[in-house]
Amino acid sequence: MAFQSAIYPAFIKKNKEGYGVHFPTLYPETGWKHYKSLGKTKKEATQNAKKDLAYYLAGTVYDHEELPSNAPIPANLVTQEMELVWITAVYSDYAKEIEEHLIGRHWHIDYNRDMNSDYKAVAYKNEQGAWEVRIDCYLPVEEQKLLQICPSYPLICLATRRAEAEEKFDRFVLKVIKIVNK
Repeated sequence: MAFQSAIYPAFIKKNKEGYGVHFPTLYPETGWKHYKSLGKTKKEATQNAKKDLAYYLAGTVYDHEELPSNAPIPANLVTQEMELVWITAVYSDYAKEIEEHLIGRHWHIDYNRDMNSDYKAVAYKNEQGAWEVRIDCYLPVEEQKLLQICPSYPLICLATRRAEAEEKFDRFVLKVIKIVNK
């Protein structure tokens, strides 16, 4: 279930708290501005980054997703205050901790990925390895009508990947909205 070892590009940048390790190719939307790991020294920041990367990759595998590309950071985006590094994550170095951490792993799903949406779900992995997506909010619809559109309500669906869970949840919410707007 786990990856063995993986190497990903990052950069270290000094900040007020110490040294931050950024993974812009893993987190394209936030990785340039926000560090993933931090340390008082470059060495400590690098060590923390190895562990954080191992957790991230193990979670990705656990979620049945493919490991992200380890494409290099484009040179034209590197500034003088960035020190480019390659971080190596080895699963076996943190296996016991990671396996204990994954026990409670779950997803929060917001309708249309809008965190301000009134429609929310949560997903937990079942014993068969599928994600059970359940409603996690108040729905202004009678339970009888909800059971008509989803006989397993409050279980919305089973999914193997997050994108599949989000898509199925969105379809469910559209049906609920249709009932509410009648």
